[in-house]
Amino acid sequence: MTKIVLFGDSILAGSFNGKTSDIFTDRIKHNFPDAEVINASIPGHRTSDAITHVDRDVAKLEADAVVVFFGANDVSTNNEMKPGYFTSNLDYIIESIGADKIVLVSPPYIDYKRQQHRSWPRQIQFELAVEHVAKEHDIPYVDIMKEMRATANPNSLLQGDGLHFTDKAYDLLEKELVPKIKNVINRA
Repeated sequence: MTKIVLFGDSILAGSFNGKTSDIFTDRIKHNFPDAEVINASIPGHRTSDAITHVDRDVAKLEADAVVVFFGANDVSTNNEMKPGYFTSNLDYIIESIGADKIVLVSPPYIDYKRQQHRSWPRQIQFELAVEHVAKEHDIPYVDIMKEMRATANPNSLLQGDGLHFTDKAYDLLEKELVPKIKNVINRA
């Protein structure tokens, strides 16, 4: 049986109205009805947290495809992380899982007026860092920040906190992500 793992923070964990839900996991299950879909995402996690359990948890799942989607917390100036450290963490995650199994997602668009410790320049800096890592490892890449910004009103894709996704944002993520997952599975 094909196995798909979702590995990220609260956004990929399906945080909705302050609670973790299966909102996004169910969408992936719907698109891959014959696959086992495991959501290993942990709200509040940054890449520095992820490297502490990628080997003992995620890599051992031996998935056919792993969606890696971090950055919303890494970009925060609370406990500030440098972009070089962020990319080093992503490199470690990729090497632990295997580049041939990964779909990498950029940090999301965040309303920096409501999330002032997640400034616009840092968002762009981390988006570019993920793009660079994807190219360096030749990994399928979804620039969800770019896709969100391309909509008429990116803030309408966010819940009241200016960070977590609405159904419309999950629609967009699903549309961009599913073809990339299919490509990874088909080349396995």
